[in-house]
Amino acid sequence: MPDDEAWLKTEVERAARETFVGLINARPGADYCGYALYSDASAMTVCCAVNTRSHLAQLQSEDPAEAKYYQWSPAEWSMENVTAERFAPISRRLRTEDRPDAEFTRFRDGVYEACVAALESLVAAGIFGTGADHVVVFAVSDPDDLDPALEAEWVRRLNPPDQADQFARWRDRA
Repeated sequence: MPDDEAWLKTEVERAARETFVGLINARPGADYCGYALYSDASAMTVCCAVNTRSHLAQLQSEDPAEAKYYQWSPAEWSMENVTAERFAPISRRLRTEDRPDAEFTRFRDGVYEACVAALESLVAAGIFGTGADHVVVFAVSDPDDLDPALEAEWVRRLNPPDQADQFARWRDRA
């Protein structure tokens, strides 16, 4: 993790705010239904994704058995890695951070927590609107050993209780 952990959260929040607010302002009344930040298992990148109701509905109609998967999985969303240039300096710094292998878990967990905390700040600021008409997600793009309980906790922190419960039920069945 960069020496200054506050730097990471601040920069992730800034880039995410610019991205989400920029998209929302560029298309007032757009049918956005999902907002996400995601990283990889090595925590070398931070990326952004946004989904639209029309894209979600299309995927769900083509594969109704996987409706919840499409709702909660940023890799399937209509705008994946949107505005990558805003996150490039963050990812560049993460990739070049010099750290001993023994500190990898702390580093990775710190990157993930900075992303979730940044999204929490945006939720609290009302950037995404109110109500349960959208989901907010932090995801790991290649989650080989991701603890499902941790993923459920992130969803709980970022969404209303009914949505978090729906997510937990879906993950328990998956």
